[in-house]
Amino acid sequence: MSDAESLCGGDDRLFLFLRTTLAAIWLACVGLLWRAALTEPGVLPRNPPDAKPSLPPGCEDGPDLKICHTCNLVRPARSKHCGSCNNCVELFDHHCPWLGTCVAKRNYAYFSLFLKAEVLLIAFVAGVTALRFAGAYGRAARAPGGDGAAPRDVLGALVQDATWPLGAAAVALGLAFPVVSLLAFHLRLAAIAQTTNESVRGVYRTALNVNDLGCRRNCASAARSVYCDKTPPSRLAALFPRDARGARDAAGGGYGAVCPVATTP
Repeated sequence: MSDAESLCGGDDRLFLFLRTTLAAIWLACVGLLWRAALTEPGVLPRNPPDAKPSLPPGCEDGPDLKICHTCNLVRPARSKHCGSCNNCVELFDHHCPWLGTCVAKRNYAYFSLFLKAEVLLIAFVAGVTALRFAGAYGRAARAPGGDGAAPRDVLGALVQDATWPLGAAAVALGLAFPVVSLLAFHLRLAAIAQTTNESVRGVYRTALNVNDLGCRRNCASAARSVYCDKTPPSRLAALFPRDARGARDAAGGGYGAVCPVATTP
């Protein structure tokens, strides 16, 4: 996308539209990637080491509630202790090594939107590359002696005139299969009301999935949670509580004075 002539035959308005659209999609991908990576996924606070959690009466054999002896707590339904993060995570989907964190209750929406934005970016790059190739083909055919240009002449024109788009197209095509496949997998999970962890472990092969409300209602619920609902509040204590911050600011302290010091008269 270096100049309007090579991309869209000198149409400045189309050229500006394409560049603006590319910038918007790219910024959306980067923003959603960082939101998914930096949002606390839904870690469950640990109990003290001497705590002895116990299941409610009648739930000892149930698949929903389980005791985590590492965190000393009773895990809610659909939660899991992540070995990579060493924390119990609420509504656990999977641990993403690319994000460096779990994808779970509080950041799944950002992860889902990031996948959609990335697929859109791949499709846009492929479309712009096709447009650039069409222009290069037309210029090769219109060149002197280019009537019915031979395929090798057209290929040479593409390599010389569209080297960077050719590289971008190769990267996009290389990412297309894994990213599109991952998005399709998560769309299927939304339709059957399961998480990646539940699907991989086959939790509902023999048990009834009480979260399954039918494909249409499952998709509507998943879309509402991604596009409409606010991020659920974190269960972890705030690093800088408002009351502590106010006391620190009033005393003129820095980050070392996060919590007010209790004094005795």
